[in-house]
Amino acid sequence: MAIDLRSVEPLGSKSVLLEQAMRRNKGQMKSNGENYLQDMDLSDMLSPDFDWLKQDKVAIENLVRQMDASIGQLADQLRDMGRQTRTIEQFTRKSKSQFEDEQRLLFKQIQTLNLLLKRQLEILNGVERQIEQVEIKQNNFYPHLGIGVIAGLMSAVTILVTAPLAMLAVEYIRG
Repeated sequence: MAIDLRSVEPLGSKSVLLEQAMRRNKGQMKSNGENYLQDMDLSDMLSPDFDWLKQDKVAIENLVRQMDASIGQLADQLRDMGRQTRTIEQFTRKSKSQFEDEQRLLFKQIQTLNLLLKRQLEILNGVERQIEQVEIKQNNFYPHLGIGVIAGLMSAVTILVTAPLAMLAVEYIRG
């Protein structure tokens, strides 16, 4: 007698599939009123093969061993990372402290430079004011007018004194 495997779920193991097929077939046979086990020819039935189950068990045990080893390695790595993290944190704190010290020093240097520049500007402004005061004193109109009048009078006197001598020199050259 043939077993109909079309209505059997395909995701079960071989023995489960066979049991499902036998139950369904048994249900159909009982409804016909016949004795199920007597009519069934069990001579061609395969003996249950549990080697696949043993292989699955070995594979699962190997997988569990590998997972245990991986978890152990991961734990070791985490411990090492914890040590490294502490070392990195110490290094970070030290670097941060050094950076803050250098930043404070740089800030003080900038303040000092700003103060020096302000002092230089004050000095240059003072010198500029003094130069302006000297220029104002030198640019008085009266001293320049006096110098001009004196220079003009000297030129006139020089011309008057040298004019007769210049006339004699011109006549001597012509003649």
